[in-house]
Amino acid sequence: MTDEHRPDSLACYGSPWGHSPTLDRLAAEGALFESAYTPSPVCVPCRCSLLTGNSGSTTGVLHNEARLGPETRFLTWRFEDSGYQTASFGKKHYFFSNPRQAFQTEGGSPTEGIVDPARYGKGHDPAQHDVVQYPILPQQKIQRRWILAGRFPATEEETAEARNVALATQWLERRDASKPFLLRLSLNAPHTPVVTPARYLPLIDPNRIRIPSPSAAELAAQPERERLLLRSFEGSDALSPEHLRKSQHYYYARCAFADATIGRLLDFMRTRGLLDNTIVVMTADHGTHLGDHGLLQKQTFYEQVATVPYIFWAPGRIRPRTRFRTPVSTLGILPTLLDLAGLPFDGVEGASLASSLRRGKEPPRRPVISEIAFGYQGWRDHDRQVMVRDGDWKLSLFSAPRDPARFAANSDASLYNLRRDPNESATLFASAKAQAHRRRLERAIVEWDASRLAPTANTRP
Repeated sequence: MTDEHRPDSLACYGSPWGHSPTLDRLAAEGALFESAYTPSPVCVPCRCSLLTGNSGSTTGVLHNEARLGPETRFLTWRFEDSGYQTASFGKKHYFFSNPRQAFQTEGGSPTEGIVDPARYGKGHDPAQHDVVQYPILPQQKIQRRWILAGRFPATEEETAEARNVALATQWLERRDASKPFLLRLSLNAPHTPVVTPARYLPLIDPNRIRIPSPSAAELAAQPERERLLLRSFEGSDALSPEHLRKSQHYYYARCAFADATIGRLLDFMRTRGLLDNTIVVMTADHGTHLGDHGLLQKQTFYEQVATVPYIFWAPGRIRPRTRFRTPVSTLGILPTLLDLAGLPFDGVEGASLASSLRRGKEPPRRPVISEIAFGYQGWRDHDRQVMVRDGDWKLSLFSAPRDPARFAANSDASLYNLRRDPNESATLFASAKAQAHRRRLERAIVEWDASRLAPTANTRP
């Protein structure tokens, strides 16, 4: 699992500039979902949903400062209760008030202290490492000096990513080999700080990167939340064109570094026969903006943020060389793994994709939901914003659960036909010709809310 990882960084997703031989091989030998959506376009809610198999509206975690209740039941416990050894190394990023954590062993860290998201550590001068930092602007409500580009100032072995792989391999060597295992390698890369070991920079040709710049008309028509809140502290117009291009170059090079890091773990496992009976899945929590739609970072439902890589590899267990076009949610990652392993996966919202993976047949079409609340940013903090994707159409708006009347006066919304407008440059929310699609997607949200588990259903007796 990676963080802020866009699908257009991978050649197997059609990127002309991405360098991803490890993940390309997994996709070529396994199965790839072309339109996989995160349960939430921000870190903590997404990770809580993936670990529980339930939506943020059910877990109660819809923003980064929320925490899971002590009654929460993690789906990883079902592996543990069935005799599996479970471990996670790297980024944890879920908050929980229960002494029983999601994995039996949890270790490592997202960063190593040499470079943090907004600063180089003592003894390392950012001026010597080609650094681009987001400027502090007078209008910013939230002050952040993210490092958007820069060379990693120490050896590759000293990166948090390499250290987390080392911890994972040590655990694999020392564990009880008579038992099955569930292992998560959770990398911070390519998340900020976007600092890349120098040898990965030549792998990406910056002249091939093509990220469309928004027109003035598109920017003017964006929902209020994007125009008035998000652009005030993550607008890409705060960077010069040169710095924006450099940030894109370093980001995709850091994705290449993440691919190589994953390759380290898989190579270790392969040489020791640990892949002979193992299912491998790769995904990310969400994507990120790189100047598209006038933004940097996340917290939107544009495709660059809402979709993630989603690759399954399991020779003999799934149909190889398969690509699925039907939109799906990564909320089903653990239900799918439990199903493939022959373990119970009932009682959660996430849908198993095991049957489609085994048969190589498209999964049933159903509306795909993603959610976020702001909670601490001073913008409709007590509401949630919901996205629904169904077929070619995608709607996002603010909505209270089980209160369809809230849709009527909602102006902070957008509606796109992704087949006709893949860049999401012209919202159709107010278009008379699109009202039937808008109403259909609004009904999908209401029906999903009505069918969801109650907020107390995700509990452990």
